[in-house]
Amino acid sequence: MQRQILEFLSPAELAKRLNVSRRTVFRFVSAGKLPQPLRLSKRTVRWRWADVEAFLATHERPKGRRCDRG
Repeated sequence: MQRQILEFLSPAELAKRLNVSRRTVFRFVSAGKLPQPLRLSKRTVRWRWADVEAFLATHERPKGRRCDRG
């Protein structure tokens, strides 16, 4: 039996993987383009990467603008 490793991502980590800004991650959640995060405490949320991958596999991949400020 193979063990599955659960990977939890912060908003910043998820934004980096999707190549969008942190704020855009929350906009996508509000628009239903990403799953709701898990709330670990009042100010801490995380996404299970497996949940995000499954969601993106069944939905159109969100497109956002990356705003790189130097």
